[in-house]
Formats: sequence, structure tokens, C-alpha cells
Amino acid sequence: MRDDPAPIPEVLEAASAPDERKHLGRRVRGMAWFAGVVLLGLTARSVHLQVVHGAEHARRLEAASVKRVRLAPSRGVIRDARGRVVAEDRVAVDAYVIPEVVLGRGDVVPRLAVALGLDDAERDRLRHTLEAVPPARRAQWVLVRRDVAPERLPAIRDERALRIKLVERAGRHYPFGSLGAHAVGYMNEVSPADIAKDPGKWPGDRVGRTGVERARDRSLRGSPGHAFVAASRRIVSPVAPTGEAPRAGHDVTLTLDMDLERALDASFTRHEQRKGAAVLIDVHTGRVLAMTSRPAFDPNLLDRGVAVPAAGSELDRALLQTEPPGSTLKPFTALAALASDRAAAEHTVTCNGAYLFGPRWFRCTHTHGRVDLDHALAENCNVWLYDQAARLGLDAIVGKAKQFGLGAPTGIEMGRELAGLVPTRAWFEHAHPGPFRAGHSLNAAVGMGVVRVTPIQLAVAYAALANGGTVRTPQIVVSDVPAPARQVDVPAADLARVRAALRARASELPGLQASVAGTLGASDSRELFLMPTAYIEAEDAPPDDEPPARPIRMPETNGWFAGFAPADAPEVAIVVLVQGRSFADHRVATAIADDTLRAYFAGKERGSR
Repeated sequence: MRDDPAPIPEVLEAASAPDERKHLGRRVRGMAWFAGVVLLGLTARSVHLQVVHGAEHARRLEAASVKRVRLAPSRGVIRDARGRVVAEDRVAVDAYVIPEVVLGRGDVVPRLAVALGLDDAERDRLRHTLEAVPPARRAQWVLVRRDVAPERLPAIRDERALRIKLVERAGRHYPFGSLGAHAVGYMNEVSPADIAKDPGKWPGDRVGRTGVERARDRSLRGSPGHAFVAASRRIVSPVAPTGEAPRAGHDVTLTLDMDLERALDASFTRHEQRKGAAVLIDVHTGRVLAMTSRPAFDPNLLDRGVAVPAAGSELDRALLQTEPPGSTLKPFTALAALASDRAAAEHTVTCNGAYLFGPRWFRCTHTHGRVDLDHALAENCNVWLYDQAARLGLDAIVGKAKQFGLGAPTGIEMGRELAGLVPTRAWFEHAHPGPFRAGHSLNAAVGMGVVRVTPIQLAVAYAALANGGTVRTPQIVVSDVPAPARQVDVPAADLARVRAALRARASELPGLQASVAGTLGASDSRELFLMPTAYIEAEDAPPDDEPPARPIRMPETNGWFAGFAPADAPEVAIVVLVQGRSFADHRVATAIADDTLRAYFAGKERGSR
């Protein structure tokens, strides 16, 4: 008989159920506490981020999506002495294309050229420019036309398939074109060297390169500001609370009168004079009323990038052209003689057309007979001045010219200018073509040899002759501060005597107003020292009906006129330099001076100055 297995006691099952439920409850409660703690931590962190540091994080988010951009200032306006605008800002539009778009759609360059308004030569250059772009860069924008003409803009916008991008930028407009262009100056884009010198300049900025545009560039260009641009390039705020508005440049008023500039330019044109310079200056204030240089350039064309200056046209010959002054230096030689020897004025010599000094003859232009200081200046006699130079020596002769500012920069606010050269004996000992020879004194006495001056220097010197010996720094920009000045140690009687002689000289010159005092001169631009007997220097042309008795060396010469007006009560001094002609140079210079002075006095009668 098999025994049945014993049944499991029910008491054990009943005892285990309460323990299992208790253990499960503890786990549920633990998980609930853990979830609560995590939720509480997240809530605390959220409060910390959004409430305590919410503003800071908002600023970080804004900084990540908005960037600071530079705002260029507007450039100051330049006006003439009568308030007319001679330089102002304008909006220029440049055109860009992507080479792979243009070159990858068949031959569409002709369409692009038509839209841009290019001629055949410009179209060929455009094709060459696009094809020369390296393949790796053909997906980038390339400038194809600077300063698009406003009438071309609709045609460009119609060519949607070419994807021409038009970009506005600041340009410069010069209403008077080439009139006074060297004095006003022009602008172009900064170079890497400019940026290295001035960290305040940025790529794409434009700066003045010559004239007042350069000399007053820092004042004219103002100060840049900044705004904020979102990632979409949309301006968030033109001037944010933390930003800064650009400050416009300061306006500038010139001492130049554009009516006188026009008269001066017209006279150069009428006399077919393509190369030279002229300066008209107020003898009492030092203000430059007119100043021109030939050949000239149009700054508008340079600003648009459609032209480059013609050969020689960038050179401001009023400040950067140094030439022998010829007879225009003689008044200062006469003053030097008077300062060294009070009896010099009464000292007379006989001019037979030449002066024998050692083994050489120094020629005069004519035979003048018995002459003293007055006749030497009035009749343009070299021999009397040669005699003074031989008696006094080089340093005494050139010393007075240096006191009147010759041989040194004038300090005009135009940037660069040349100093010229009024050589002393020490200069010859240390420089080519030394050593010093006594004959150099004679050449210097009549403004020849290595003596070099600029038109602006000669104008300042003649202004000082006219105003009683006050050498003023010439002003090109109107200022409430008087121009720096210094007084030359010269007796008033000596100045009066020289002015009277210059008036007598001017009365002998055809075509000049009777109230003008001045003289003319001609010189060779090459360096000349001692002249052989067989040659004479081209100072005055021999009369047409009197052929020269000796061979005359006729190089390409420079013609000068220097003087002041009115002779009795001087107001203005004028210097004219014409180059590249012949004996008639000084007569052309005289005619240009006369035209300009007539325009000045006509304007004064009308009450315009």
C-alpha cells in the first residue's frame, strides 16, 4: 500500500503573502521619493536658469544670433571761398557677377556688356577678366563694373538670368571737374600699407590722396559707428542702446575762388599752354585765391575708376616743380646788395652786353650802358647784378632770398611740397657739382645755375615784397587763426626802392595793366653754371628786326612772371610758370598773369570779393 505525500501546510502560504506586499510597497515609495527629488531638482534648476540668470542667457542668445557691423560716416563737404561746393559725397553703385554663372551659360558676355553699357574694348577686357579667374574661385562674386551709370540700372535689373548683384557704396563728386583739381585733390581705396599704418582704417575705406582731400583727410572722414545685423542680414536696430551712430566729417572751406580758377584755366587754354603752374595770393593774409597746375586731371573720372591720370597730370607743379627762377630772383639780389653795402644802390657799372670775370664772359641780354640798381631792375640788366655778386660773394647774395622763404617749404596745408634750393658756399663743398667756384655767385645772382624755386615759394616771397617784408605761411583752408608770419629784417626804404623799380619794369612789358609791379624771366631747366663766351642765356628774346650778333643757345626754356598789384597799394601777388616753349615763354606768362589780374579786379568791382 502506497503512502500519499504529505500536504503543504497552509500556514506557510498565509505567512509569506504579507511580507511580499510589504517589500513591494517600500520599493514603490522609494521610487516615488526619487522621482520627487529629481523633479524638485529640475524645478530648482529651471528657476535658477530662467529667473536668476534669465537675462544673462538672453543676452548670450542674442549675441549668438546678432553681430556688430561697422557704419561708415559721411565725408565732409569742401566749399570754395564763396560757399560753392567743390567736393561732396554721392552714392555709387558697383556691379558684381559670379563667373561660373556667366561663363557656364554659353556666350552671354555680350548680353552682360550691353547691360553694363560697355564698348567693344571694355567687353573684351571683361571676358578676359572672367576667364582669368581661377576655377576654384569662379563661384565667388567678382567686380565687373565700378560706378554703374544710373541710366543703366533698369537694364541690369532686367537681366535676372545673369544674377548681377548691385552694391551701393560711397563715392565722391567734384562739380568743378579739373578746375583746381590739384589743390582740392582726389580719393581712392586704402591699401594694405595704409591699414598697417592706421588700424582705424578698414578694407574698402577710401582716403584722400592729394591736395586738401589728403591734408584734411582725418577731419573730413569723420568717425565710424556700428549697428547690429541678424543672421538673415536684416538690421535689428540701426543704433542699438550699446551701439554708436557714425559722426559725419567736418566741412572745409577753401580760400580758393573758383571764378578766379576758371579765369586762370581759360587763360592757359587760350594761350595754348599745356604745361605750367600759377599762384594768386593775398599779400596781407597769405590766402591763396587761385592755384592751378597743367596738365590737369578730372577727379571725377579717377573716383569712378574709369580713367587713370595722364602722364604728368598728377604732379602739382605749383608745389612740386622746382625750376631756376631767372630774373624773378633779381629783386632779392638787389636787397642783399643794399643790406651788405649801403652805397650799392648808387654804385654804377657800364653794361656793354657782357661782364668779364676771370677768363670767362658772362653775357647780358642787351647793351644797357651806364646802370645803377634802379636801372638794373627796370631794364633787366644782368651786368650790375654780376658786379654785385663778384664784390659780395655767394652767401651774401643768396642770404636775402632765403630770408624771404626761397629754398624752404612754405608750410602750406597741402601735404607734400618741395624745398627747392638756394645754394650756399658750404652746399657746393658737400654736394655735386662742387667744389665751389666764384662764378657760381654770378649765376645765382640772376637766378640761374643750380638755384631752384617752386611757384608757391616765389608767390610768398613777392607777397612779402609787396606787404612790407612780412613772410606769411600760405593758407589754402579758411581758418579763424591768422597764418603764421615772420618779419624780414629789411629797411622800408629799400623795399620801396625795389617796388618802384619793379613798377618801372612792368610798365615796359606789353599788355600789362599800368598798376602792376613785377618782372619776367626765362631759364633753362637744365643745370647750367659758367656760360662760354659764344653763348648767352635765354633771358629776353632779341627783337625780331635785330638778329643776334653772336650764336645764341636756345634750349627749351621756362618762362616766369612774378609781380603784385596794384603797384601803389598791393593786394595780391601773382606768379606764373610756363614750360616747354622757347623765348616767348615769359611773354605767355605775362599774358596769363594779366588775364588773371583783370578777372580779380573785375570781380572786385562787381562786389563779389
